[in-house]
Amino acid sequence: MKKLTLVFGIGLLALTAIAFTACGGGGATPLRLEITSPSGRTVTVDTPTQMISGIVSDPAGSVTVNDVEVAVDGDGSFTHDVELAYGSNRIVVAASIEGRDRPLTRTINVTRNLNLVLMSPEGVEVDPEEAIVTAENSIVIAGRVSDPEAQILIAGDQVEVDEEGNFSSTVSLYYTLTTLNVTAMLEAVDTPVTTLVNVHRTP
Repeated sequence: MKKLTLVFGIGLLALTAIAFTACGGGGATPLRLEITSPSGRTVTVDTPTQMISGIVSDPAGSVTVNDVEVAVDGDGSFTHDVELAYGSNRIVVAASIEGRDRPLTRTINVTRNLNLVLMSPEGVEVDPEEAIVTAENSIVIAGRVSDPEAQILIAGDQVEVDEEGNFSSTVSLYYTLTTLNVTAMLEAVDTPVTTLVNVHRTP
């Protein structure tokens, strides 16, 4: 009889342990937060916004990006666009779930710069270290600035910028070697962006 009671007691303890584990008595699964975009924690861009994407291990968790709550899909994924100021931007992603004392946080540092790209008459990006060779008395300087609100100056003269940031201007050449300053200026950017274009006019 004692042996039967002992076996019964051991079996009862085993069932209790299984039930305890199934109910999470062994400790809740820790919440996990992964940032999938951007891929790095320090990035430099020339766009007005930065997309923040990630996955939280429990879809019931809440996620905020810079204290703004964002929707979490059924698979735990989320996406949110953050508007950027020029210069340094600190973005904090936080995930929390009921019953957890402290949220998980991830910090992303994004620097937004003003970008200026110049193209040669042949449609090739200009290399400031190489002169453009032409037999013409003028040259077309074209390019794109990352912010259409920027002011573009070519050899001191302002040129028109379209809604997509594209610009083009014809510059007269009076010398065999001409160096043109192309400058992008914006009130929100402390230092103007300047690119030198060297043009060699052949006889």
